[in-house]
Amino acid sequence: MKDKPPKLCRILIYFLPILLGTWGLYVVGEETFLNAVFNSILMYFFAYNETPVNIYVELARWIAPVITANGFLLVFYAIRDRIVHFLIFCTGKSIAVYGPEDEKNMFFEKSNKYMISGKDDFINASKYILLNSESDNFRFYTTHKSRLNKAQVYLKCHSLPSDAVSDSNLHLFCPEETFSRLFWKEEFIYPLAVTKDFQLNIVFLGFDKIGEELLIFGLQNNIFSPEQKITYHIFGDGSNFEAIHTELHSISDLIIFYESPWYMYQELLETADMVIVLNQENQTELLCELLFTTHRDCIHVFAANTESIHLLSGKERLRIFDWKSKAQSPKFIIGDTLFQLAKHINLRYAHLYTGVPETKESLEAEWNKLDTFTRYSNISSADYHEMRLKILEYTCVDYSTDLPKEVLEMHSELEHIRWCRYHYLNNWKYGIPENGKNKDKRLRIHKDLVSYEELTDGEKEKDRENIRLLLSLKSR
Repeated sequence: MKDKPPKLCRILIYFLPILLGTWGLYVVGEETFLNAVFNSILMYFFAYNETPVNIYVELARWIAPVITANGFLLVFYAIRDRIVHFLIFCTGKSIAVYGPEDEKNMFFEKSNKYMISGKDDFINASKYILLNSESDNFRFYTTHKSRLNKAQVYLKCHSLPSDAVSDSNLHLFCPEETFSRLFWKEEFIYPLAVTKDFQLNIVFLGFDKIGEELLIFGLQNNIFSPEQKITYHIFGDGSNFEAIHTELHSISDLIIFYESPWYMYQELLETADMVIVLNQENQTELLCELLFTTHRDCIHVFAANTESIHLLSGKERLRIFDWKSKAQSPKFIIGDTLFQLAKHINLRYAHLYTGVPETKESLEAEWNKLDTFTRYSNISSADYHEMRLKILEYTCVDYSTDLPKEVLEMHSELEHIRWCRYHYLNNWKYGIPENGKNKDKRLRIHKDLVSYEELTDGEKEKDRENIRLLLSLKSR
């Protein structure tokens, strides 16, 4: 959709008949200045009946009524929109969407009748989705905070974790994070891993924000066997990621960052179990080169522009993901199934260990006590549980009743691996605190960051109980 003309241009257009009329009647003609201005204003209301004395007056006489009619239409549409917005607001289900027109259009193509397109003015609604730049989104939120305190606000943000804010009505979402979670669950590479004895090679071409998130959630969700060895080959600038994540070496799966370009490793690209194109810039050119130089049957593509990709010769070898559109679906932005499961996990532990009653009020109260790291630990647990259920279903294990002992033990070990990886990705490491406790948050050390075999039976039982807990919650 084309942008509107700049505000100054619109003002000049509205005043154009006055400028033309005054010039024609006063400068070129013989009218006084005030009479020239007055007669020019009359033209807006079809009240100028004199014969035009020159071309300037003639133009003004025809343009003025058009602008008047346009003004009436604008007023009519504004009143109509306000009435429609008010009626939608009265339903209690209204959702105001602010952001670039192309991104808003994605919403309205797949959304319901309660969506309202936010523009320059503040619109009363029950929920708000903010799709502008991070700074603009936070500016909108702080400017209208008093008017938003009774609404739920969903704000697109790339720099903060989804549950890092204290305001209970503010929810952050990151499209890259959202789709990375979805990708590994939907692709579900467990069957492939079984055929390869859990030894896989996955290639990333490109490593910006989407690549980082895909790796983080791949490491936490692609956990299938204690003996697995999944190697992630990264072609892209990972220097910052490596510098920030200091405990990557503690993770049993390998992460290899390459400084040389991908075309220096043709054999790897041909034999890898997955090749995922994440480059968003010059993507079409990269795909042309890949299709020309490799013989792979399938290349996964996080599409920067689906329209141009569909024009490529050989596109049948590409598995295309319109990730931006899917990640910004209202279903995933407003839906909070994952967070609710994480909150229930936390409440169940609070109930078991401190006797907190399992009520709706306690659910939020206990969650609000947690810091961001602990909240995300519960979210990670809930997130991986969806993968666990897929594995149980694929292996034909009935999880509606108690799991067989050997299955429970195997999944308890996988859960411990996931727990360790979450800590490693947040720069925790093994250590014994001086105060004799299990962990030291300041130093980021924990005495249980060891292999499953090295845990005491009491600690192993916690992992088993976690599996039982998650299965009981999911079956509610």
